[in-house]
Amino acid sequence: CAFANTNGGTLYIGVSDNAKEPPAGVSNPTRLVKSLQEEIERRITPPLEVTVDVQTTRGVKIVRLVVPKGSDPPYAIDDSKIYVRSESETSMAVRDEIVNLVLRKHQPPSLPAEAKVEVEGETSGRVEPPRTGVEIVDTQERKGTRYHTMRDLRNGNVVQNVTRKSARRLWHYAISQAEDHPVDPNAVEWHGDIGLLDRREHAGQLRYNLVQRDGDRLRVYYGVTEDGIHGEWAKLVGMEENEQA
Repeated sequence: CAFANTNGGTLYIGVSDNAKEPPAGVSNPTRLVKSLQEEIERRITPPLEVTVDVQTTRGVKIVRLVVPKGSDPPYAIDDSKIYVRSESETSMAVRDEIVNLVLRKHQPPSLPAEAKVEVEGETSGRVEPPRTGVEIVDTQERKGTRYHTMRDLRNGNVVQNVTRKSARRLWHYAISQAEDHPVDPNAVEWHGDIGLLDRREHAGQLRYNLVQRDGDRLRVYYGVTEDGIHGEWAKLVGMEENEQA
């Protein structure tokens, strides 16, 4: 249900996370397909149309599940467990995410992220944020605990009242960095009003912490991956942008 509650996605059974390893395949794919279809129908509410089929790769049979972005969220497993997907991480939805899911089905379809960036960029005349990663948009302290409002840059979803203790992996990283290492503008590699704070490799993938001047404040984008970098950001980090990005 995590994919249906987020942006949809595809799962493969019988292959390794490591693309260099040969796929193991599944011994009885037809039976597995039937079992998965029955489990999805029995355990996911409301009903969700998931495509489950058999594929052949490198001489072995694997099973593919194509999960759409659901039109009737939130979707739950076993009636009460609601999950969401953030990049490669699946987590239980927090309160504000569940509220956003309920509101989503009452909203008209929106433009794809790429289209929105182009339109907004033309009207505002400034560099639009990256398309992956997370931003802390507000922080309040109550009774000694800091509560953060987080924005997911993939879909624009905003979640309030996130603490360091309750935060999931990328959010926890962003909050830890913000609380322990506040941004020093003099340590940023600036290119106009956008800048590179630092870059790091995590699980074999480069991630960037990027900064943008917005009036009198600094906006910080944590954990941005290469597929979220476009336009001036690509020039900033020295990455040649794909023509179709």
